[in-house]
Amino acid sequence: MLSIFAAPRAHAQTTSDSSTTSWANSPYMLGDWDGKRTALERTGIVFNLISVNDFLADTRSDVANWSRVRGTLDIDFGKAELVQGLTFHITALWQGGGNMGTYIGSIANPSSLVSADTTRLDSWWFQQALADNKVFIRAGQFAGLDFYGNQLYGASYIMEPLGYALGNLFAADYESFDPAGTPAAEVRYVPSKHVYVKSAIFSGNRNPYHDDISGVNLKFKDNPVIATEAGYLVDPTSSSTAKTYPGSYRFGATTNPGPFPNIVTGHESSGNYLLYFMANQAVYRPEAGSDRGLDVNFAFDWTPDDITRNFSQVTGGLRYRGLIPHRRRDALSFGIVYSRISGVLNHALSQEGLMPFGSEKALEVNYAFQATRWFTFQPVFQYYFDTGGNTFSRNSTVAGFRTTFVL
Repeated sequence: MLSIFAAPRAHAQTTSDSSTTSWANSPYMLGDWDGKRTALERTGIVFNLISVNDFLADTRSDVANWSRVRGTLDIDFGKAELVQGLTFHITALWQGGGNMGTYIGSIANPSSLVSADTTRLDSWWFQQALADNKVFIRAGQFAGLDFYGNQLYGASYIMEPLGYALGNLFAADYESFDPAGTPAAEVRYVPSKHVYVKSAIFSGNRNPYHDDISGVNLKFKDNPVIATEAGYLVDPTSSSTAKTYPGSYRFGATTNPGPFPNIVTGHESSGNYLLYFMANQAVYRPEAGSDRGLDVNFAFDWTPDDITRNFSQVTGGLRYRGLIPHRRRDALSFGIVYSRISGVLNHALSQEGLMPFGSEKALEVNYAFQATRWFTFQPVFQYYFDTGGNTFSRNSTVAGFRTTFVL
């Protein structure tokens, strides 16, 4: 899956004047190439190359190292004085390694990066702004989980449901995930700076890596997935003279009209859906004009438990940016993931005299040390209660670190 460091939604960063910036404070490890990158940015052409690596180990001596290298190109045709309001985005990646989630048998994967070993075109799209930047139309190939059910504070966490998106969305109705993007189109309406409504349709490929191995075939298969979200933004505009407390509150739903088997009987019925609510809010700022301080996040989703084993997931967390004096870019984060198992499945197991499942509770604490603007070192500790929802299994401990390089 995708981490915030490697997502299409993490649009390319720009610099004010990187030609005069020292190497340590440059946004790029390889520098600005004598000002050429900044010159391209000013004409609307921005590209990034990002390398992310997770090294995780558990107390049973299992070791999982997962690496991802992603290249991204964004073009603003308005800045290039070609077509006002038109933008283009494309991203591809290589990724591979070991999956700690498989080793410990957890519901919440310890790494937000892990999916499959692949070299692939992930996503591309054109987007046109209309009606004085109140309507946006996007079409191409992209993943639903990048925009519907995704975690806005994902960069602050390593564990998948906190660091990428709610973990049962694909299992519930085959909403597409990164990097296995599928053909898609979206309309977004932004009537004011505080409110937006958006809806998208995706090809709900049930085996996307098999259907389109390279990501270049634009494969339509199986049934469509329709996603809709409405959001309210608090203090979306920053201020240099006053303390602001930005927040985001989102309600969303995804649905697939295709056939889904009952989790116990196997009998198929038409359609399944998932509902979610997500909130992110700054609650403390020690000074004006700064994002230092305490932020909180919460998310909840639900889907019918006669179809999906992990039918509901709850996530929550706290992060504090700039806790240590003179380390304003660092962040200390704590998060929890509560994964619930289907009551329909548990009732059937009890009727057969078998042990029912419980719920998995996972905790994470990490510290993101931003050594330079282009390098972050993020040690992490995770603890799983009732791993996999198995009340008879032992708890699991995972520790390690993530490194991120913006090349």
